[in-house]
Amino acid sequence: MRRIAAELALTARDARLRWIGSVLVLLLLVTGLGAWRDAARYAGEVGQVTAAERARWLGQDAKNPHSADHFGLWVFRASAPLAVLDPGTEPYTGRMVRVEAHVFNEAVYRAVQDAGPLARSGLGSVAEIVQLVVPLAAILLGFSAFAADRKRGTLRLALGNGVPPGRLFASRFTALFIALLAVVGAPLLGIGGLAVVSQEGAGWQAVPRLFAWVAAQLAYATAFLLLAMLVSLVARTARGALAAALAAWVVLCVAAPRLASAGVDAFAPALAYRDVRARIDAGFRAHRTAEANDVRAREVLARYGVSDADELPVDLRGLMMSENESHNFAVYDRELGAFFDSLAAQERAFAWAGLLSPRVALQSLSQTLAGTDFAQHAHFVWAVESYRRGISERMNAEIRDHPQRGGAVLVAGPDLWREIPPFVLQPLPFARALADARVPALVLALWLGLLAALCIPGIRRLRP
Repeated sequence: MRRIAAELALTARDARLRWIGSVLVLLLLVTGLGAWRDAARYAGEVGQVTAAERARWLGQDAKNPHSADHFGLWVFRASAPLAVLDPGTEPYTGRMVRVEAHVFNEAVYRAVQDAGPLARSGLGSVAEIVQLVVPLAAILLGFSAFAADRKRGTLRLALGNGVPPGRLFASRFTALFIALLAVVGAPLLGIGGLAVVSQEGAGWQAVPRLFAWVAAQLAYATAFLLLAMLVSLVARTARGALAAALAAWVVLCVAAPRLASAGVDAFAPALAYRDVRARIDAGFRAHRTAEANDVRAREVLARYGVSDADELPVDLRGLMMSENESHNFAVYDRELGAFFDSLAAQERAFAWAGLLSPRVALQSLSQTLAGTDFAQHAHFVWAVESYRRGISERMNAEIRDHPQRGGAVLVAGPDLWREIPPFVLQPLPFARALADARVPALVLALWLGLLAALCIPGIRRLRP
C-alpha cells in the first residue's frame, strides 16, 4: 500500500494529469449537460404533443368506425434516460409514428437532422468522447510509465532498491487507474445520475444500467492504459513509446471501426428496404383484386349457410375488412419481420467485429446497456404496430357486430373512442440488455485479458 501511495502522490503532482483531467472533465460536462438539456426539452415536448393527440382523438366528431380508423393519431417514443450519455441509434431511427388504418408507417423525426457541428465532427455525445478522447488521455498518462524513468535513470534506482518488477508495475498501474477513475468515472456518474433523477424512467431500471454502463467505459479506458504501459515497457525512449501508442490509437479507434462496418455490410448484408416494401405491395395487390374479393364474399355466405348478405348475423363488409386486415398483418409480419431480423443479425455480427478493436466492442456494449440499441427501436416499432392493429380490430369489430340493413349507416361517437387506451411503451427489461450484452462484454474482456497477458513478459524482462 505504501508503494501505491507513493506512486499516487507522484501521479498527482504530474502536470499532465492536471491538464488532461481538466480538459477531459470540461469536455464531458459541456457535452453531457447539453445532452441533458436537450433530453429535458424533448421529454416536455413529447408530453405536450401526446396529450394534444389524445385530446384530438377523443374529440373527433361522430363518424363511421372505419373513418375513425383512418382519422389516425401520432404516437411518440420516449427517450431512454441514459441517452444523455449514449444516444446510440435513437438519433437515426425516428421517434414518432403515425398510426392509421391499413398502413405500417415508418418512424420519422430523426434527431440527427438537427445535429450541430460538434455532433457532425464525431464528438456529439458523451459516449463518443469516451470512445475517442479517453483512450488518448490514458495513453498520455501511461506512455512514460517506464520509458521516461529508464531514460532518467530512476528505474535503475527503483529496481536497485529491491522493488520487484511486478509490484512496481502493479503500483504504477493502480495509481494511474485511480487517476482515470477521478477524471472519467466521476464525471460519468455525475452526468448519468443527473439524467436518472431528473427524467421519468419508469421500467428502465436506470440505476443498475448506469453503474453497468460506467463500468464498461472504465474497462475500455483500462484497456488503453494497459496498452500505453505495455508500449512503455518495451520502448527504449518515451518519445518512441508515445509514437507507438498513438499509432495503435489510430488503428484501433479510427481505422478498425470503419473496417468493421465495411466488413459487416459485406458479409452480413441487411435486406434492401425498397425490395421489402415491393414484396409487401405485391402481397396486398394479389389479395385485394375484385375477383379475389368476390370469392371471399361467397366463402363467407357459404360459411354461414345463407345466400344473401342481409341474411348474415354480422355485417359482411365489417367481417371482410377484419379478415383482410388479418391477411395484411401476416404479410407485414413475414416481410418486415425478415427485414428487422436481418438488421438484428448485423448488430450481432458487429458485436463480434469487436475482436478487431475494443472501440467496436464498446460501441455495441454501450448502446445495449444504455437502452438505446436497435433492439429497443425494434421493440418500439412493433409495439406501435400492435397498438395500430388493436385500433383497427376494434373499429372493424364495431362494424362487423352491427349489421347495416337497408342502406343504414353506422355512426359511432365518444364512447367508442374512449375504448382505445393511450399508447404506453414499456421498454425491454434490463435482463434482456444483459443477455444481449454478453458477446460485446466478452470481447472487451478478451481485449483486457490479452493486453494484460502481453504485459507479463515485458514485466519479467524489465531492466533499467
